[in-house]
Amino acid sequence: MKINRRPLGMLLLFCGVLLMGLSLSGPVRPASGPVDSGISLPIIMYHHILKDPARQGEYVVSPQILEEDFAYLKRLGYESIVIQDLIDYIQYGEPLPEKPIMITFDDGYLSNLVYAYPLLEKYDLKAVISVVGSFCQRYTDDPDDNPAYAQLSWDQVGQLAATGRVEIQNHSYNLHQSQQGASLQEAAGESLDQYRSRLQQDLSLNQQLIEQATGKRPTCITYPFGLTTDAARQLVREMGFASSLSCYERVNRITRDPECLFDLGRFNRAAGLSRTAFFELLAAPPKDP
Repeated sequence: MKINRRPLGMLLLFCGVLLMGLSLSGPVRPASGPVDSGISLPIIMYHHILKDPARQGEYVVSPQILEEDFAYLKRLGYESIVIQDLIDYIQYGEPLPEKPIMITFDDGYLSNLVYAYPLLEKYDLKAVISVVGSFCQRYTDDPDDNPAYAQLSWDQVGQLAATGRVEIQNHSYNLHQSQQGASLQEAAGESLDQYRSRLQQDLSLNQQLIEQATGKRPTCITYPFGLTTDAARQLVREMGFASSLSCYERVNRITRDPECLFDLGRFNRAAGLSRTAFFELLAAPPKDP
């Protein structure tokens, strides 16, 4: 039987050319993937919620503004997350939503329970509430359920945490003051050791009280008035905090680096700013600290 050797010869010739090409081009390397530019995370900062138009302003919005904000978030496709979601993303590789946003409330006003929580339920959202421990203690010792001015009691803090929609974080026990020696800033004549000791005692006390009320130890420090120092930044890391919230207005870049969770930027929601203008800020490209 006559064997046709032509196809075999062509195959050997093709293999030889291929091997020559590989030897000339060097070793084969896998294609490099896209550079990880991080996940964009805007954070909204709310404070008090009041119906009285005369009292609305830079740090006070109406229930109507809040509800329209929440509805707008849902229309834009945002999904709310809390600090623990960021920790799970970095430490355990858990995914984040395609379009994440964080909703925060500072100071622990009773209006957060009366007006904000029902809206969180209605729009299927989560939020971070950072409480000042001395305020909670005052309204625990002397209860007052007037949402126009009252703060959350420790029982109410626990109620919110138990819903699964609210994460409670540390806004200091009694550093939310402007006078020297009662704020997070260094006081005149205060040594570094005295300063660190004062901060550690205050933050530790609030950690304990929040854990007693909620069953969970806070993982984030929300700096009073957004003020901090290099010494304070170092201390909160030593104390085991995994994150900190600032008042710098910028969109955050979330990567797998745990350091990206410190000094997170937030946008204060003032009553006088139009919704369109405010949400345009949230859609800006992320900025590094």
